[in-house]
Amino acid sequence: MIMDYNKLLKNKLNQKFYLEETEIVAKNLIGKLFVKKNNSSLLIARITETEAYLDQNDESSHSCKGITNRNKSMFMIGGTLYVYFIYGVHFCVNIVTKDEGKGAAVLIRAAEPLAGIEIMKQNRQIHNFEKLLIGPGNFAKAFNFNKNDDGKSLLSNDIFISDDNYSTEIITTERIGISKSINLQLRFYDRNSKFVSKK
Repeated sequence: MIMDYNKLLKNKLNQKFYLEETEIVAKNLIGKLFVKKNNSSLLIARITETEAYLDQNDESSHSCKGITNRNKSMFMIGGTLYVYFIYGVHFCVNIVTKDEGKGAAVLIRAAEPLAGIEIMKQNRQIHNFEKLLIGPGNFAKAFNFNKNDDGKSLLSNDIFISDDNYSTEIITTERIGISKSINLQLRFYDRNSKFVSKK
């Protein structure tokens, strides 16, 4: 798919979008375009599944016990990337929300590949298109995110999220794979997308 970089930039989300309540950001990110420049190429995917991690009353949030060297980016201002390593296996990409010092973020759980697909396949070392960006670790690996991306701004021209007014039907459920605060309804996905980890 050929997408106009200048149009993507024009429709880039501004910081105000990320300063909303975390649940609102997580829901509103569904259907948006995640864009990353890869040298002369663009990696683009439509976000299909997210999870919110709150700054209060959420024991599964990394921020629940305060600032550490690992989670300090989570306490930066909304629109910052919080990238962490988990299980000694893969990275996860999160989008910080709210004001500086709060400690809230949205995990990208899945997306639909739109551009730069061959690069994503090389990064993942798989050929299955439908499974390319399903699961937070797979999303991070396909986009080649690592700890060096932790703390970067989504207001840049190299990594950002763009809005093309895509229509979605959003479903809300409990989050997946956690053991605390399990009843919170903080997972969101597009009912009409096949690029979702679990329906």
